[in-house]
Amino acid sequence: MNSFFFSSDLLTIMTAMALAGLMGGLVNCFLPGSDDEPPKIWWKCVLIGVGASLIVPVFLFLTQSKILDELVKHIPEKPVGDMTAEKIAEAISLKVKNYLVFFSFCTIAAISSTRFISSVSDRLMTELKKDLKETKQEVKEAKADVKETKQKVKETDQKVAETQQKAIKNRVTLQAVKKKIEETSAARKSSAKAVSSPATVSRGGIMRGTAPSAVLFPDDPQRGLWGGKDVTNFKRLQATVVPIDDDEDWYTIRMEVVSTDPDQHPLTGTVTFHLHDTFVPDTEEVVARNNRAVLEKTGWGAFTIGAETEDGTKLELNLADPTVAPNIPETFRGR
Repeated sequence: MNSFFFSSDLLTIMTAMALAGLMGGLVNCFLPGSDDEPPKIWWKCVLIGVGASLIVPVFLFLTQSKILDELVKHIPEKPVGDMTAEKIAEAISLKVKNYLVFFSFCTIAAISSTRFISSVSDRLMTELKKDLKETKQEVKEAKADVKETKQKVKETDQKVAETQQKAIKNRVTLQAVKKKIEETSAARKSSAKAVSSPATVSRGGIMRGTAPSAVLFPDDPQRGLWGGKDVTNFKRLQATVVPIDDDEDWYTIRMEVVSTDPDQHPLTGTVTFHLHDTFVPDTEEVVARNNRAVLEKTGWGAFTIGAETEDGTKLELNLADPTVAPNIPETFRGR
């Protein structure tokens, strides 16, 4: 940048503008004027001419002319890289032509100094007003965007507040339901008796095996009734437990019976899931699709799941036992 200010190109341009302003001012002084025009004073004409010549770069900037860029372009003295001697000669010739055009334009500006200065000033003010108008429009649009954003933020805050209120109400409701379930379970536990089951149960024309004769654990009624194995006869009973609220009061329990050898021993027909007696209903049938029978429930504590397939296979999975259900959350398992 500093090298440009002290370069020969800048000195040549400034000298050309001053000389063109001097010559154009003198020409303007000796040009005949109208009869009612006062006599011209030569030094005033020269001063105005030099001023008009000096604002030529502003006019070139407003018209987006590239002539000044060509005037300050560096041309090597010797061939370097792609710049052969022939190309250097062409560049010098073009630069000389541009200097002549620039000097002539500055001279014309000095001759018509008053009109040229007024024209450039008017055009500059027009451009400034245009830029100012565009800036104001951009500011206006930005303010509108900010206002719209604030409104959206306000609406979002309201929705968040409403969602939080609903979550609080739902949590209170779930706590009340959990308390009711605990009270019901405690009442059943205290009055539990041995329960005999029918010898044979038929569902949809398919005969099930004989159910166990009595409940062994009143607080976990399915425990010990379905063979105690989660994998048998090429079938597996598995489950995942995922919390559905922040304080882990309630969980989504996904229970699945799948075939361990779907090619040779596919899982078809219906699968009967036996759940804790706090579920209503506590026995549900699910049709197997793609060698998989899936049942989802919402609960808050561990229990034993029993399952029966149409071929009489019995499966059992105790969600409280970490040896058979290791991935169950401890907060769920301990209840």
